[in-house]
Amino acid sequence: MSVVPRDDNPDGARVKMRRPRRIYASSDLERRYADHLTDLALRAAGLGLPIDPSDYLFVNLYRPPFLSPTREGTVRDKVAALKRQGIGSAGWTPHWFRHTHATALLLGGTPDWVVSRRLGHSSVQITQDLYGWVTEDAERRAAANRQHYTEGWKVVTDAL
Repeated sequence: MSVVPRDDNPDGARVKMRRPRRIYASSDLERRYADHLTDLALRAAGLGLPIDPSDYLFVNLYRPPFLSPTREGTVRDKVAALKRQGIGSAGWTPHWFRHTHATALLLGGTPDWVVSRRLGHSSVQITQDLYGWVTEDAERRAAANRQHYTEGWKVVTDAL
């Protein structure tokens, strides 16, 4: 998947550090992406509207103006509706998905320099400053649970 800077977003949204990069996605995310593109193509065909590979990914599919970029206000409205339904904590924002993703990568053992590049940070130090607690916490937890990790190391000798 390519992340490419664009200057034509109506809300002024931008790629972090305005640097293009490739990110690799899980097969599950790729399947969901393919489903979304299929839905988008079918909706566009039903409306008689052309689509192009350079079009936006998140667009209005069910209300006018069709296939126009989803506006920030629409996302905020959706978040507010989810909060009213009791989904998520009271203060969450869509940006939390970015932080959750970074945290999951680090807890999964992904090197911080890989996470830094994936997030588009200008340096690994920024990633370490923002997310250093994640790996430090995991390291402390591992040290506290050392007994769990070392139980399988016992050597049993047969008495002769």
